[in-house]
Amino acid sequence: MTMTSPPSPDDLTILYVEDEDTSREQVKRMLGLRGYRLIVAANGREGLELYQAHTPDIVLTDIMMPFMSGLDMAREIRSRARDAQIIVVTAFNDIDYLLQAIDIGINQFVLKPVAFQKLYEAIERSINVVTMQRQLRRQNEHIRLLSSALEQSPSMAIITDTTGVIEYVNRKFCEITGFDADEAIGRTPRILKSGETSPEVYQDLWSTILQGNEWHGSMQNRKKNGDLFWENVSISPLKAPDGSLLKFIKNGEDVTRQRKLEAESLRSRKMEAIGILAGGMAHDFNNLLQVILGYISLAKLHVNAPQTIIEMLETAEQTSLRAKELSLRLLAFSKGGDSFVHPAPLAPLIASAIAAVLRDKPAIASEVTIASDLHRVRMDDSQMERTFSNLAVNAVEAMPQGGTLRVEAENVTIGEQDALSLPAGEYVHLTFHDTGTGITPENLPRVFDPYFTTKEMGSQKGMGLSLALCHSIIRKHKGAINAESTPGKGTTFHIYLPALPDEPTAPHETASP
Repeated sequence: MTMTSPPSPDDLTILYVEDEDTSREQVKRMLGLRGYRLIVAANGREGLELYQAHTPDIVLTDIMMPFMSGLDMAREIRSRARDAQIIVVTAFNDIDYLLQAIDIGINQFVLKPVAFQKLYEAIERSINVVTMQRQLRRQNEHIRLLSSALEQSPSMAIITDTTGVIEYVNRKFCEITGFDADEAIGRTPRILKSGETSPEVYQDLWSTILQGNEWHGSMQNRKKNGDLFWENVSISPLKAPDGSLLKFIKNGEDVTRQRKLEAESLRSRKMEAIGILAGGMAHDFNNLLQVILGYISLAKLHVNAPQTIIEMLETAEQTSLRAKELSLRLLAFSKGGDSFVHPAPLAPLIASAIAAVLRDKPAIASEVTIASDLHRVRMDDSQMERTFSNLAVNAVEAMPQGGTLRVEAENVTIGEQDALSLPAGEYVHLTFHDTGTGITPENLPRVFDPYFTTKEMGSQKGMGLSLALCHSIIRKHKGAINAESTPGKGTTFHIYLPALPDEPTAPHETASP
């Protein structure tokens, strides 16, 4: 910090206390000629009152005065201002007075008769002390403001030594990571290491900052509770005047929500493009299948051939029907939620979909819990029932040895900071949880991709469109769907749909794309 020049005499105020008129006027005139701004008192009591009213920078006082002595006045002033500059001008050099003065904390003594050069030197020394006190107060205030700004920063802040040992973390760091300051200080940022960031990133980071340069990048770190989060990071070296490294200052911004929004936006654009392609392919494919199925039916009616040919035609017909089902799924995927929507309750659809899927499935138990005050949503009944059926079928297929399908529905409020790609507001939250085999971490991000499946390809189960269709329908109903899974323990699908306030049922309308 740049040092300011000492204050000029008119920047300072001196309280001069003297009961003897001639001495008071003489010293007052001499100090006035030097440009000092003076407040004058005739005794200690008056001097104390003036000090309380004006808080001068320097006090210049006699000792022996009526009403209140200079030492008693100094003692009162010192009790109010520990760093006050007090100069005693006196003809007394008795040891008792000196001991009292030392006990009070008198800064300087000037003996009478006054040698004005000595007095000027004493005042200049006090001015230098006042100057340093002012600079110290300004620096302390500057440090306090910087500390407050760092503590209240919306970004995570860490200060480490040059080996990476944490010396300071701010409030936002504790709020986001879950670590208290006492848990982080003395350790290294490796407490956040998730294993998801490549070693090359850390090598580049250290190579950059040890050379005294700033480093900027992104990391996927882990909170104290195990949750992963994305962080945009900048690390700056703090250098001594000679250029040597003193500390490292890291600022981090939690961008998990933005990352999820970007990924969801990319997925939606990809699904939209695939949907257009799928719709066109399905339309043409369905036309071809219609011709094939028509001729197979005619051939079965007119052929006078052995039973073997009939069976072959029936097999071809069944395969064509499965291909037709595939084309219908492609068409449904391409249309998503573009159908007739209206305000309706979810509970009947959930119950009917679960009952239909679990019919003749004695090895699968179901537990359905629906809040009694569950909000209605604006939806297309058939599309939403198809979604619930697909999720239930997916759960059944994940539990070949049997298990339990748990379905829950409740009202929730989503805030601005929630890590969901949804506007803040009221939603209905549904969960479909199975106790099946689960999904591996490397496959989980791809479960909603069209034609992605972990089942045997080529079978009816392995078409890979059911979850993609669920995603398309939910997104076009202005909701969100995501999955979490633990291999060997099961999978949970979360659905969020915008809730409607309690109001009369509106007429049917067409959903916007």
